[in-house]
Amino acid sequence: MSADRSPRVVLACDFFVRYSAGLAGGLERGGAAVTLLTRDHDLEFGGRPGASAEFVRRLAPGVDHRRIEGRVRSPRALVGARQLRRSIAQLRPDVVHVQEGIVNDVRLLFAAGVRRRRFALTFHDPSPHPGDGVTRRAILANRALLRAAGLIFVHGERLREELIANARPSAPIVVVPHGVDAGDRLPLPDRPSILFFGRMSPYKGLDVLLDALPLVWEKAPETTLTVAGAGDVEDHPTLADPRVELRREHVPDDELPDLFGSATCVALPYRQASQSGVGSLAKLYGRPMVVSDVGGLPQLVGDGSGLVVAAENREQLAGALVDVLLDGELARRLGEAGRATAENGADWDSVAGLTLDAYRRHLLPSSPGWA
Repeated sequence: MSADRSPRVVLACDFFVRYSAGLAGGLERGGAAVTLLTRDHDLEFGGRPGASAEFVRRLAPGVDHRRIEGRVRSPRALVGARQLRRSIAQLRPDVVHVQEGIVNDVRLLFAAGVRRRRFALTFHDPSPHPGDGVTRRAILANRALLRAAGLIFVHGERLREELIANARPSAPIVVVPHGVDAGDRLPLPDRPSILFFGRMSPYKGLDVLLDALPLVWEKAPETTLTVAGAGDVEDHPTLADPRVELRREHVPDDELPDLFGSATCVALPYRQASQSGVGSLAKLYGRPMVVSDVGGLPQLVGDGSGLVVAAENREQLAGALVDVLLDGELARRLGEAGRATAENGADWDSVAGLTLDAYRRHLLPSSPGWA
């Protein structure tokens, strides 16, 4: 590739559309010509028709967004995949970059023109989350993808070590932050409040937080808890308390500023974790975090944006929450540290810059450089 033109990048994903759109926008602003290839479903956005395309247009307005329609195994869908493959091949991309989970729909791999040892892969979760029902077939397919990749991205040094221990891939592994979109500064609320947000799953430790809440109320009885996100929530005595609000639903993006703005802090009492998009949102809105010492969470708050406690320890969790809830200066300091990272370091332009540099070093080492 000559140095007198922009690099051509194809990003492809099934899920992780939010991440891919943010990265696509950053890459485009960094000088790349980007084509984003996704499914036409909107499951990542609560199933609202057109929501994924709308999100991509907002976050990456200059990016060419193409979608594969229909069901994976329908004859019509295969015809569409062949047409997309021809049109993407005509772009002559310098880099094809796929997201973990793309093996759910092999049409995406086919249409993107993935070639062994010549594509980049972002692997978000080096170990399957407990309770997520990941099939052995999916695990084996992801491992095959890891073996075939020419470059792998993860979101933390611990995750890099975990991936090496679990899969021993031969490709270079590069650590980049989980990107954050721009957002407004929001003042902390007057009343102490905790937010537990995101897709509900047993590994996220909501039950540990509910066990800890009576200990929090002993020191800070006015504290409220909002639990918001799609998925099943097991019954727990604490849920009956009027200070707890349960929103068992997908929360639209336009409601997130109010949701995070009403919280003093965000709790991530996970039993197991890789990175956390919820943590990135907390930084975006300047909200301090209390996180478990698992996976990439300690590195997430390594910028001073939160407190770390032992996993499944309700006493430590309650103590850290009380510290943040009752000390306004501490809450502001932690929140501002996260906000600073969101604005400079974990912003999409910074993440895209690190990604472009990794492309240069590992996928196109013979390139004289990109203008």
